[in-house]
Amino acid sequence: MSQTLIVVEGLVPVEETELDDVRAKVWSYALDQRVFGPRKLLVAFTEANGQLRVLAHANRTDHPLLSLEACLDYLGEGAAAAVAFCDEPVADGPPPRHFLERFEQARELARTFGVHLVDWFACDDDRFRAARLMTLTIDEQPDWWDVS
Repeated sequence: MSQTLIVVEGLVPVEETELDDVRAKVWSYALDQRVFGPRKLLVAFTEANGQLRVLAHANRTDHPLLSLEACLDYLGEGAAAAVAFCDEPVADGPPPRHFLERFEQARELARTFGVHLVDWFACDDDRFRAARLMTLTIDEQPDWWDVS
């Protein structure tokens, strides 16, 4: 863990809403991640079926995996899966190699906490991209939610 203090806050659903199904509403989370402010990392921790358990958020560190680690350590216990949304620059074109490599590193990190990281979304003011999800219609990529 980093020697830097990373404050993690969380929200736990107390009543059912349409956003409880993270698997089905993942694009809504990507579009709304800025609600928590700029330069944040948002992590939706879920049950295996995509049901929201807790929504964690922290300031995005220069190395976003540190923020992810703090969220996993503080609020990830008991979650089967997670999706991360990071406020970071997104360029046009194919995803850069470092973005995909960081996703693989993030998956491995989450695995050490017993959580399956389904995807990593990069979001900025104008664009967003996912490491794995390639369609706006979830049903067009049924293997995306790869939680076993």
